[in-house]
Amino acid sequence: MRIGIYGGTFNPIHTAHLYIAEEVREALGLDEVHFVPAAMPPHKEVEYHVSAEDRLRMVELAISGNPAFRASDLELTLPRPSYSIKTVEAFQERFGEKAKLFFITGLDSFLEVGTWHAVDRLLAKCDFVTTFRPRSDHNDLGKHKFIREIDMVMLDELDQRVRSLGSVELVTGRDLWLVASVPMDISSTDIRQRLKKRKTVKYLLPEPVLSYIIEKRLYI
Repeated sequence: MRIGIYGGTFNPIHTAHLYIAEEVREALGLDEVHFVPAAMPPHKEVEYHVSAEDRLRMVELAISGNPAFRASDLELTLPRPSYSIKTVEAFQERFGEKAKLFFITGLDSFLEVGTWHAVDRLLAKCDFVTTFRPRSDHNDLGKHKFIREIDMVMLDELDQRVRSLGSVELVTGRDLWLVASVPMDISSTDIRQRLKKRKTVKYLLPEPVLSYIIEKRLYI
């Protein structure tokens, strides 16, 4: 099987998260994409004191219409903080060595992957995937110490939407996949701020997620 692992705080999950996951699933022919809410992420605090259980429930509500999407409570059961290496190793144990794992993350996060726990081991265990946003500055990829070399022509073609998928080889022999993505300027931070100010977030979130937020009086 080809399994996508999509981690994050999902505080809250929104339309761009879902679109990116579906775009990656289609581009790489993934059988499943597992959304893994972080219980206690090591690199940032979860704002507004929204529990991991609430964030997991919002994920479950958001993905209910897509048979290829799964909500995982894995990081709620593992020792904290939520290190990505623990998550990937748990997925390997569950699906076996024959499964190919793809770790989905933002470009900004990948550029800082050198600060992650047990990064050498992590980059040897799975491929990474990040979306490639048109007109963004991707020069830092060419300087990344975990990338062997990069084809600047490929980056230009992705930027111009001549191609929708590219890859570069990591020093571990695994690949970093670049999926050309439609820009969606939606962020959980902005949604939280809008909710606090009683501004509309309709259409930025799936309706069941918005109903849950209202019912539980989250982010206010």
